[in-house]
Amino acid sequence: MIKTNFVIGLLALAFFANAQFQGWSLFDRFASTQTSRLSGSGSRLYHK
Repeated sequence: MIKTNFVIGLLALAFFANAQFQGWSLFDRFASTQTSRLSGSGSRLYHK
């Protein structure tokens, strides 16, 4: 059972590393909403 979990973990890591290398990002949607929210705020670009 431990070997199976280890192999599945390695396969998942390899899958996400390959996807990241090819330019696909899991959090791309969240990052784009964050930047659009910051750019539309005008003079307040950061929180003090």
